[in-house]
Amino acid sequence: MKLKKVSIIFAIIAVVIIGAVFFVLKNKPETIYTTVAIQRGSIIQSVSETGTVKSSSEIDLNFLNSGKIAKINFRIGDKVSKDAVLAELDCSDLIKRKEESLANLDLARASHSKLLSGATREEINVSKASVQQAKNAYEAAEKNLAKTEKSTAESIAQSKKTLSDLESKLATDITTSEQVIINAEIALENTKATYQRAIDNNRENAITTVEDKLTVANNALDIINKTINDDTLKDRLSVKDVSYLDRIDASYAEAKTLLTTAKANLVTAKNGANSAYVAKLISDTQYVLSKVFTALQYTFTALENTVISAALSQSSLDSFKSGISTQQTLISTAISAVQTLKQNLDRSILDYNTNVATAESSLDQANVTYESALRTARNALATAEIEGEKQIVAMQAQIDSAFETWQVAQSRYNQTIAPVNRQDILVSEAKIKQAQAALDTIIKNLDNCYIKAPIDGTVTKANYAIGEQPSGKAVFSMLGENNFEIEVLVSEADIAKVSKDDEAMITLDAFGEETEFSGFVSFIEPAETIIQDVVYYKVNVAFSDANKADFLLDIKSGMTANIIITTEKKENVLMIPGRAVIDKNGAGKFARVLVNGIVEERLVTLGLRGDGGVTELLSGVKEGENVVTYVSEK
Repeated sequence: MKLKKVSIIFAIIAVVIIGAVFFVLKNKPETIYTTVAIQRGSIIQSVSETGTVKSSSEIDLNFLNSGKIAKINFRIGDKVSKDAVLAELDCSDLIKRKEESLANLDLARASHSKLLSGATREEINVSKASVQQAKNAYEAAEKNLAKTEKSTAESIAQSKKTLSDLESKLATDITTSEQVIINAEIALENTKATYQRAIDNNRENAITTVEDKLTVANNALDIINKTINDDTLKDRLSVKDVSYLDRIDASYAEAKTLLTTAKANLVTAKNGANSAYVAKLISDTQYVLSKVFTALQYTFTALENTVISAALSQSSLDSFKSGISTQQTLISTAISAVQTLKQNLDRSILDYNTNVATAESSLDQANVTYESALRTARNALATAEIEGEKQIVAMQAQIDSAFETWQVAQSRYNQTIAPVNRQDILVSEAKIKQAQAALDTIIKNLDNCYIKAPIDGTVTKANYAIGEQPSGKAVFSMLGENNFEIEVLVSEADIAKVSKDDEAMITLDAFGEETEFSGFVSFIEPAETIIQDVVYYKVNVAFSDANKADFLLDIKSGMTANIIITTEKKENVLMIPGRAVIDKNGAGKFARVLVNGIVEERLVTLGLRGDGGVTELLSGVKEGENVVTYVSEK
């Protein structure tokens, strides 16, 4: 009875729970998704600031290259137009290098053209002649077989005399077979001695050269250490990208460790080591040099990312770069030298093995020939018949070899007249691109030999004469025709977006929003300006509107200016609203895509963050798909 009551109580509880669940599910609110379709369009990233009009200061102009001034085209007080060449350096060496690069490019193109045109008629004729020559050799071998069959019969009669000569131990009765054995033994010993000397010479040369190149590597590491620890570079080295400092430390430490090991192996090699150990020493040295070269590359890149200052002049920075560049050249030369060592040692070992094997084979063959001749003589006529048959077989082998040679020549001829290989074309095209890149670099360096006026204006200073080498002071100073610019303070958060020569749209409160001027960023001050514990950077914006000359004449110093600097712009790219992107800490950025009423969460890759809350979409969602920007419930 008691169990029945308990069962009834549990049944009532179950009914209540089921009813509650049904009530909750029935009254669950409906989810409403607000979506936006992914479309293509233009994304503009800009920085808006308010600044003040002020009188522009002089613009200092310098050469980007070093050297002696060869020509000065303007004097103090002269009016100059934008892009006018004010002065130029003596760049005769670069001009010669340009001519050499042009010649290299022409050579690469000519080689490519020759490759595409295929073999010449002369080459085809030579290959065809080789085929005919091999065919003639085959036919001659067949004729020789007939002659051998005839001579075999004659050799039977001579077999008794041959046996007597072979069994005789007198020096006057040495047969041809015995003499061949003697010559083969002498040749084998001479071959071993000759090629072993070549191996020994290359091994000793390798040890000497490796010692020299390890010294070069050690010097390069010392230069790296001296450079990165120089006081003038302290707190300035690679400030644009400090990650290179860690890369330098890591690569330097690895190279130093490898160098220490290689030096220890060198000591062992000097005390007498076989060719295999020396070959490993060469490989270890190649690895050391490659690691030192990597450390030099990181050091040079770090110098490229170094900002000059009052304590670190451009010429000092260039001197550091030149020192590292010189070490790169030395290490590159050392790598080539060690590679040559390895090739020479490998080649001498291969020559030894090949030639000794050939000499041993010759000796073996001489012994076989002698024993065969002796057996042939002892077996008298019957053996002579067998030997004759052997000769016939040998001649048949010559026929087979001649036939194979003929077929190989025919295959080479077919290859000569066949179309060019695709891989060879790709290699040839890569050489053309390499030559073009070298030429472009020289042309860029030639452009740096000129000082051009960045704007229309007047020359106010000319600090050097023809034949002098600029150092310290600016070569020229000038003022623009529009002697006003706008100084704005850009926050630390936005300064990385702004670059010199970025376009800007300007309005002045004095003229109203309807009057717009165009301009460009003319200068970005590298040092920070701190206002109420907030970091800003001074940016100067110059006017570039020639068609608003009347308004420019009315501009006064101190006027309030509103600036919109266009820092980047991309056309025809996929765009996604910022509110559609979910940032999951550590897991990446995601977007919710509504597909047939179901929300899919996808990992997305973003690019440029533009104005108006839109961002460039690189991957994750396709054009036309709908992304969720807001979720509500009804």
